[in-house]
Amino acid sequence: MNLSREAWEVKRKNGFARFLLIDGILFTGGPFAVILQVVGYFLFAWGEKTFGQYFTDGQTWLTFMLHGTLFGGIMGFIKWRRYQRAYPATET
Repeated sequence: MNLSREAWEVKRKNGFARFLLIDGILFTGGPFAVILQVVGYFLFAWGEKTFGQYFTDGQTWLTFMLHGTLFGGIMGFIKWRRYQRAYPATET
């Protein structure tokens, strides 16, 4: 686990949607999508398009958004569940 109980309590209070958006999609899905797009250029577009043409193409941005959102959303949900199990809510 990366977070302490105190840090998790703060994130839990901010809510699931915020956790999913920031920790899941932004911090996990974003870097994943960037890596996939760079790898995608070398696997599929190298020689057909320049690097600039590939990254200004609408299809590239669509796949970037899909990769980032899907992977980030799934990983955010998994992280939320793991932290919920590791640090159960305390009744105050």
